[in-house]
Amino acid sequence: MSYNERTRLTLDERLALAAQSRASSPEAAAALVRKFSELPAAYVFCGSPDVEAMNELTGEFWEDPRVDVDSYRGFCPSFLVAMEYGNVSILPDDVDLCRPVYGTRINNALVLLGEMLLDQAVGRRKHKEVYHCLRMTLEQYLAVLAGPDFQRSGSEKEWFTAWQDTMLKENSADLPLAQALAGILRRYMAGWAAFDRLDHVLRCLAGLALHQEQAGTRYDISPCPDSDAAEGDASLLLKVSRTEDAEAFWHFRRLLRRCGIGRDLNELPSADQDCQNPLDYFLNLAQDYVPNLPDPGSEMEARTLRSQLFLSDWQYGPAVLRKQAEQLPFPEFEPLLKECLDQDRLAGAMREINKAVIDLFMLWVEPYLWMKAA
Repeated sequence: MSYNERTRLTLDERLALAAQSRASSPEAAAALVRKFSELPAAYVFCGSPDVEAMNELTGEFWEDPRVDVDSYRGFCPSFLVAMEYGNVSILPDDVDLCRPVYGTRINNALVLLGEMLLDQAVGRRKHKEVYHCLRMTLEQYLAVLAGPDFQRSGSEKEWFTAWQDTMLKENSADLPLAQALAGILRRYMAGWAAFDRLDHVLRCLAGLALHQEQAGTRYDISPCPDSDAAEGDASLLLKVSRTEDAEAFWHFRRLLRRCGIGRDLNELPSADQDCQNPLDYFLNLAQDYVPNLPDPGSEMEARTLRSQLFLSDWQYGPAVLRKQAEQLPFPEFEPLLKECLDQDRLAGAMREINKAVIDLFMLWVEPYLWMKAA
């Protein structure tokens, strides 16, 4: 657009043009990425709550000699160290169709990173240096990542090129980075919802089992026969007795705990102990699942989307969960559980999750592992 053409634009049109995500030249885009890579990692976080959240996921690896939190480029190896610690292969030979490709911890750390960068890119939490570094198109950013500053070896270069070509086939080259990030998180959320619904149903099941177990459990306290009552400080003996049904509910909860569901009783939904029909209460609660989360690209406060999008750290394999369901003491839950445990549905959902997480890794972590020092 010529100078004369710009002068004829209205104020609103000028503001819209100024807001477009485009670096003025390939050299300017490369300079922005270089500047971004050298910024202290703390600038990327949207405040101390994000630092604390990432610290819980990968903080134990920040002291590794390969990690330097004084720059974003130096911070990125923390993801790689975490993968090595968890024995996670980036491209596993034996792929479990319902397993997060990098494992649950790295999955959640990469989603957190994507959420923070999106908040910065759209100005929800605007550190000006990070904000300007993210103001370019997807094509410009990918061209920089494939440039001379990134020293990949032969196989890694081939893998990056193949991924880059796919990324540009699936997205417009002129797509602003902020919109590309929002699109990745939307795709992730679509897959995540299937597992979150399953997680919700299983927690309702565990909550019902706990409720019924407690209703059929009796606690009796009596003096310990071996204690010396003459001392005036007799020991007490707690005796727990359960009905046959309560024993079955307790056993079922143990099965769920082995998969990681309900290890923390405070995370389970509950009903009053005098609830007249606990089965209906928990079944209705399980059926009424609504994620009720905003679209990543919509107007919202910073940090609105964070741990809500994390995967739970439990065994997602349908075969494992179906085996536990064979001992289900609540047949009323069977149709709902069968629907949630559909193999094809869960495998499709995990494909969306894994593709989104791989895209986040390839956009914001992998390149900086190969970026040479300034």
